[in-house]
Amino acid sequence: MKSGFYLKIAFENIRKNTQLYIPRILAEAGLLGCLYIMITILHDDRLADALGGSYLQMFMSFGSFVIGLLSFILILYVNSFLMKRRKSEYGLYNVLGMEKRHVIRVLLAESVITSLASAVTGILFGILFYKASSVLICRLMHSGIVPGFYYLDLRTVIFPVVVFMVLDLLAFFTGSLSILFMKPVDLMAGKHVGEREPRVRWILLVMGIVSLASGYYISLTTKAPLQAMLLFFMAVLLVIVGTYCLFVAGTTFVLKCLKKNRKYYYQKNHMPAVAGLLFRMKQNAVGLASIAILATGVLVMISTTVSLYSGVQDTMNSNYPKQVYLSAFSEDGELVNHVSFDILSDIVYKSAENNGLEITEMEKTNMLTVSYLLRDDVLLTKPEAEEIGSWDMSELTSAIFITEETYERLKGQTLVTTDARDLGLEKDEIAFSRIMSTAEHFGDVPETLTIAGKTYKVKENILYFPISATYGNIVDLIGIVVADEEVMDEIYRAQRESYGEYASEYAGRLGLNFSEEVSSEAGESFSCDVKAMLNEQFPDGINFMIDSRWESLHNVLDMYGTFLFLGILLGFVCLFSTILIIYYKQISEGYEDRSRFQIMEKLGMEEREVKRTIGSQLILQFFLPLVTAAIHTIMAFPILLKLLKILMLTNTSLFVTCTIITLLVFGVVYVAVYLLTARTYYRIVH
Repeated sequence: MKSGFYLKIAFENIRKNTQLYIPRILAEAGLLGCLYIMITILHDDRLADALGGSYLQMFMSFGSFVIGLLSFILILYVNSFLMKRRKSEYGLYNVLGMEKRHVIRVLLAESVITSLASAVTGILFGILFYKASSVLICRLMHSGIVPGFYYLDLRTVIFPVVVFMVLDLLAFFTGSLSILFMKPVDLMAGKHVGEREPRVRWILLVMGIVSLASGYYISLTTKAPLQAMLLFFMAVLLVIVGTYCLFVAGTTFVLKCLKKNRKYYYQKNHMPAVAGLLFRMKQNAVGLASIAILATGVLVMISTTVSLYSGVQDTMNSNYPKQVYLSAFSEDGELVNHVSFDILSDIVYKSAENNGLEITEMEKTNMLTVSYLLRDDVLLTKPEAEEIGSWDMSELTSAIFITEETYERLKGQTLVTTDARDLGLEKDEIAFSRIMSTAEHFGDVPETLTIAGKTYKVKENILYFPISATYGNIVDLIGIVVADEEVMDEIYRAQRESYGEYASEYAGRLGLNFSEEVSSEAGESFSCDVKAMLNEQFPDGINFMIDSRWESLHNVLDMYGTFLFLGILLGFVCLFSTILIIYYKQISEGYEDRSRFQIMEKLGMEEREVKRTIGSQLILQFFLPLVTAAIHTIMAFPILLKLLKILMLTNTSLFVTCTIITLLVFGVVYVAVYLLTARTYYRIVH
């Protein structure tokens, strides 16, 4: 046979099955277009130069991998559906005289046509929307708009096309093997496979319960944010496995229980719906579980990224009580020479005057911040902890040390009157404060605390510590007041000996607030003047740190803006993947139910009773994934809060609000999609 013959048959088959093939082509084109946009952003040097490119490469690489994985799953799912619907047609070709190799050639021609159509449409879609995407990401980062309407690079066009060609080729080989190893009679009856009542798979049922319970347990019991970062993906994997197992085995178990309940089952509204679901749950379960997982992905990605971006100002205010923090010191061998507050004050006042800024508040602090492992009322450095056992991230604690003199000077500025007590510490005494805690024993105060091998008596429990940390609450944070500089030096030397070049430095920190919020340009000019004056006054060398709200705001906007863009794009991909699965499932359900309900009508069931039965069945089947996604999101809430703390978001109420709004909006969209696709179902059934 001539190759044109196969192409002619393939075009005719696609034309007759546009209801099946057009959504598949559009879905693959959308996925390819999104992958093109991510790959192009990843390689667009103009965006990297305009935005600094600090987070673009990492986030876009991750997003490209996720889209590739989703595309692999979705294309194989759609291909399996199409093969199931078309097997009887291919079997008819075989019965009428075409050999299997000829049928496979027809399948190859169909695959080539749909693949080329998807590739061309997807690239055009990507090029058309790339400019809008680049403008959006620039807006999210508060950066200048990149000039030019489009950006074309041959590698950014070839790579996504090759990826989807490979996926289509894999789908073709899968379909070819199913045709090659089946008898014509099997092909003719292919779409009716799965009509036998499934058995309860007890192993899968137990595995699903254990996996889902384990995933939920990790989410609900993980206390430390750093520990949550390590366990999050394990919890996600367990929930995914549990969801698939329970949809396959759990739904069958529940439906069989309903069938055994005579009062419920033997009603004309319940029996057809339960029986229909039970007989087809084997092939429906995987699709429904996929919808639930994708819906959960949409809810989690959109709610977290929107709350992060919306809470940028809260994040800055909570992590930077002062607009800028400045510290400086010089080193002479092992000695650390602190730059006096008088010198620092003169420098910052001159720099502020040069840049038209007015200093309204100044906080002077001597402090030392060290990372420890708090175990059995002993603060251990990492090397010390590793000598006696493992370094457990859940016990990681950051300690801020100040002297009693510093405490007395600052307590009137930041402490409440009832806690502004005189300490009167001896050399072997300390005052203790839990500034921020992720542990269950939030209010616990040790009677003694061992630091650098020396045991100190905890004389006072301070409710309010006079120093705020300029970083998020990702570990336990405690404040410790020691008697004098001599005790402070002992602690400093001990941690320096333990950590070596990674040791923390003990220096004065100056916190400043200005009369108005400082712009990034004015702040950068102020910082440059401070650095120049310090270098001029200390020509032999000076170490200094300037930690400013305006610089951190720029970095946070880069990160949160890229993260929000990634969340929007991946959320969109998950959403239309969900829509596609629902659409094909409605078609599948329609064809499988048509003959069944026609028999019911012939047996005397009224049309409105048939519709009521159909409605009952659809509600049970298609709203189960939505309820499951909502439960998954609620159960993931505790561990997501810990992860957001790593990203410096501590506004829980904002995250709760964004999650509720996202859930409501997604619910409305899901219902709308269900109602639209249900029309296709009803048309097929009737």
